[in-house]
Amino acid sequence: MLRCVDLSRGLPESPDLAGKTLMQLKVTALASTRLCKDLTSWITKPGVSSELSPERLAEAMDSGQNLQVSCLNTEQNQHLQASLSRLNRVAQYARDQQVGLLVDAEYTFINPALSLLVAALAVRWNSPREGGPWVWNTYQAYLKDTHERLRRDAEAAHRAGLAFGVKLVRGAYLEKERKVSQLQGTEDPTQPDYEATSRSYSRCLELMLSLVSHHGPMCHLMVASHNEESVRQATKRMWELGIPLDGPVCFGQLLGMCDHVSLALGQAGYMVYKSIPYGCLEEVIPYLIRRAQENRSVLQGARREQALLSRELWQRLLGRSRRLLH
Repeated sequence: MLRCVDLSRGLPESPDLAGKTLMQLKVTALASTRLCKDLTSWITKPGVSSELSPERLAEAMDSGQNLQVSCLNTEQNQHLQASLSRLNRVAQYARDQQVGLLVDAEYTFINPALSLLVAALAVRWNSPREGGPWVWNTYQAYLKDTHERLRRDAEAAHRAGLAFGVKLVRGAYLEKERKVSQLQGTEDPTQPDYEATSRSYSRCLELMLSLVSHHGPMCHLMVASHNEESVRQATKRMWELGIPLDGPVCFGQLLGMCDHVSLALGQAGYMVYKSIPYGCLEEVIPYLIRRAQENRSVLQGARREQALLSRELWQRLLGRSRRLLH
């Protein structure tokens, strides 16, 4: 993981990009899925103990002292302490290298635990004295409760005086979420269809842009979308709200997907990131497949992009032929 930070930091330096390098991080690479499931089962119970507060976890992270949580057994407590130590080490190293961490969301049966760990990291690394946010959380618009959770988390960060970083995505685990809810006989946590997900994304986007316009550098947003309509909405509202192009809002797409959108945004002066998966082939391919499934418009965008590239190539060849004739 530290090697990934080094690779991210190794990009050509520019005064305009100081402190703007970002890297994605998956919590379950540093904390077991089993532990995250156990934590989630306790967090989601009514009257959860303050033992599992972000502040207490952040204190244990910072001090290195043994953390004892009564709802966990000895082995689980040891693993939680080791996981907190690993996460804190990565966050500290990333902060030292001026690299922000975009923490991935995963499945709903572990997301509450992931959000707790991210909140603990935020308490430690997103304070104004650190110049953050250095730790960003990911919000999946295809979940029914995302807008309310986003609003609640933003208010909590504001009350605590913490910078708030958000990566807004549609979501990549739709099929499995529906299968799990069917098997368990529980309510489907996802939006009923793609159109409802798009409406959810639009509402979350509107909320975040409003917060950015009011709180400035204390609130950062990545519009992580391959959907052209979402990008249009973001740029239109940024102009209406007076949010500067080089301010706290940026855009993100996968390398090789929607490059025509990325190029247009970059040429217009917006900050654009291209996500580059890093790892062995058998790990990266499933990730890319999930990203493609996340947004139906990706395939439509790919066909549109192919048409645009063909047209550009034809125009260049035609222009060259005319020059040769003259």
